[in-house]
Amino acid sequence: MPETAVWGEPTCAVQTRERQEKDRWRRAALGDRGAATIYRGWVLRHRQSLERCRQNTWPQVQGVWLRVYPNDWQPGVLEDVLDRIVNRGYNRVFVEVFYDGRVLLPVAKNPTPWRSVLAEAVQAGQVPAEADLWARTVRLARERGLSVYGWSFALNFGYSYGERADRQGVLARNGRGETTVVRSRLDPQQAREGRSFYLELSELEHLFVDPYNPQGRADLTTAVREFLKARPDGMVFDYVRYSRTGVGTDGRRRLIEDLWIFGAASRAVWRSRPNATAWDTVVEHAYQGVVDFVAAVSRPVEQQGVPIGTVFFPEGNRRGLDWVDGRVQPWDRFPAKWERHPMTYALCKDGQCVADQVGEVLRQSTPKTLVCPVLAGTWGQSFRGHASFEQRMRLIREQHPQVRCVSHFVYAWMEPESDRRRKAGLHRGDE
Repeated sequence: MPETAVWGEPTCAVQTRERQEKDRWRRAALGDRGAATIYRGWVLRHRQSLERCRQNTWPQVQGVWLRVYPNDWQPGVLEDVLDRIVNRGYNRVFVEVFYDGRVLLPVAKNPTPWRSVLAEAVQAGQVPAEADLWARTVRLARERGLSVYGWSFALNFGYSYGERADRQGVLARNGRGETTVVRSRLDPQQAREGRSFYLELSELEHLFVDPYNPQGRADLTTAVREFLKARPDGMVFDYVRYSRTGVGTDGRRRLIEDLWIFGAASRAVWRSRPNATAWDTVVEHAYQGVVDFVAAVSRPVEQQGVPIGTVFFPEGNRRGLDWVDGRVQPWDRFPAKWERHPMTYALCKDGQCVADQVGEVLRQSTPKTLVCPVLAGTWGQSFRGHASFEQRMRLIREQHPQVRCVSHFVYAWMEPESDRRRKAGLHRGDE
């Protein structure tokens, strides 16, 4: 994470003086009705100017990916975060609603097998059990002219899910009977009862499930139905793939026993296929599991007419005669009407490699499919090998003018101090 925020040159940004004035009234509004009225006026003006600017400025949709914390329930804190997002010219926000084995649902209204993001804050008396941070985020974002998408993990169910004795049959397994956390570096005692949520996790700690298992599909579908109650403008599904655990140095898999298709439900379907032991049959079976799983858990979204999107690595669908990309990610097989959010994270100094990734996704997509590249990094500076947003967006616009939507990962890298204080539970709305 960068040490400090750099403003850079975002399009449709709010001028410095107006940002400061709006923030002054936001802080004053916490205890003063008159100040609250003035603050709402600033919010409305910036909403209107944002809408006008984005209609006439490329890209027409500019999104940012956001994780909210229990601290955001405190008065004025979430308002500060969303104001900062609008100030940078964003008109869409992707909010994490299911990740690392936690759901962004009220503790008192959580019918899923996962703990709420707010669980510990409720136990500590900091947040009421009925607190619906997801619904509040949707409401406050819309007031500011932001469209809101729920951002949910798909086949990555979180380390804590594997602790449940009644869900062992749901877990993905390879030909040696291992789960995807077989090489986890976590101390099981430290990670018990959902505490893994607060630990530094890598791919080795991500617990993937068998996409063919009906219980796994039902569990995530239940969560999706709950997320939809907040009436988001869209839902995107991440981790629409298998685990990379155990993959070779070249990122490829060549042995059937290394694929995560040996869960009981998956194996039953696979063994019933003609030429079941043929390499092509095995890869097709693995691909179909991902496609069917995402189709199943997104059905409630489709029934409500809400846009559906998938988040993926552009190279995740590669395969050869005797190998397949270790992620086994068939993103090109999702319906053309679904949005595509490719994580174009290639590293190069001038950003051309990212523009090339965008071009490859466009080549494999129909003209009717909305392709919205995800760029990692921040404004005004290179970060972790990524060129600045400005540099890469300029190349995308020049080389792929049909792209009308771009998003940026992640808010925490643009506003590091805001993220650090909120994560630690230290941010106050009057600051």
